[in-house]
Amino acid sequence: MRKKKEKNKLIKWFIDEGALTQENNLYLADRIFQANSFVNWIKEKSIGKTLDKKEIEESMLAIRMFLQKKINLEWKNGTINISDILLDEEETNAVINASKGE
Repeated sequence: MRKKKEKNKLIKWFIDEGALTQENNLYLADRIFQANSFVNWIKEKSIGKTLDKKEIEESMLAIRMFLQKKINLEWKNGTINISDILLDEEETNAVINASKGE
């Protein structure tokens, strides 16, 4: 039962981020499978205590931006890496300042 609740929360999050949409009877989810693999990786690393709280928060922010098509992410040597930033300069600065707590 707990796994189903977790899946429902994750699906709701994908919908809220605009990553899962519906057109008639067709669901569009072009980034969800990759994002789901990132989320599972973060869960594994957090259980194993190889990611601290700040790293988890930063990784989840990156996934959120990926779902919103603001950045592209990729796997590289077993870690999540930003491959492209799709923001203009003002948006990029806002994200950098937010990550610093400004």
